[in-house]
Amino acid sequence: MKDLTDRVAGYLAGDLANPALDNRQRMGKALAMLSRWRQTMIRNHLLARYHGTVLSGPFAGLTGLTEVMEGCHVPKLLGSYERELHAVVERIIGTPYDVVVNVGCAEGYYAVGMARRMPAARFHAFDTNPGAQAACRRLIERNDLAGRIDVGGTLAGADFARYAGGRAIVVCDIEGAEKDLLDPVAHPALAAMDVLVECHDCFTPGLSEVIARRFRATHRIELHRRQVLPFAMPDSFDRASDLDRMLALWEWRSGPTPWLFMTVARPSPADAREGETSPAACR
Repeated sequence: MKDLTDRVAGYLAGDLANPALDNRQRMGKALAMLSRWRQTMIRNHLLARYHGTVLSGPFAGLTGLTEVMEGCHVPKLLGSYERELHAVVERIIGTPYDVVVNVGCAEGYYAVGMARRMPAARFHAFDTNPGAQAACRRLIERNDLAGRIDVGGTLAGADFARYAGGRAIVVCDIEGAEKDLLDPVAHPALAAMDVLVECHDCFTPGLSEVIARRFRATHRIELHRRQVLPFAMPDSFDRASDLDRMLALWEWRSGPTPWLFMTVARPSPADAREGETSPAACR
């Protein structure tokens, strides 16, 4: 821990002495660096006390989350991560999907977390980072899910056709590459799949609207923006300062990353019955 603290202090000293930065830039870099340093201290406390077990949220009980390949670690350990999606994730878990395709799986937080609660579904997790693939496989093993989740590298748009025929959902977080991948005109299999995607409007302003427009003819679309929502902290935070509580929930986002939950607009049972008996449907 002393090595980490000394390294951070060295980085701060370098930034504060950098003549290419003005005072505003120096203070901004110092704030971000010190915040990450303090959150790392909180992470180490949680790992020592709970050994990588997720404490609450949809994936409570997931074990062995001792490393993350994308995003922040502490909110995942607490179970507060992407709190605005928790109700959506519960709806997904309660839907009888045959296949879940997780594109951009990182260390497997979503793939393994969902698979623990969806025993009837087959999972396919993809990440272009070999390190993330290895971390995902380790998390799969720690949660006794070997054989339930396939892990691969790049998923091309044409590959969606492999999962046609059953009820499928795509869970996608690929740092802006969703702009090219999620196109139901280029990849028609997507028209019959539900999609949960993080849209990186922070990189491409208006991207969430671009993607929503592509799916409007076939899907019902919900937009979920980042929110500051109440969250019950574990007992180990009873004596923590307000600053530590806030930093523990910080997700390191540099700009807007709204989520789209797009579900295939299937006919209601009443509509289906009407279609079966309508003379027009028989012609």
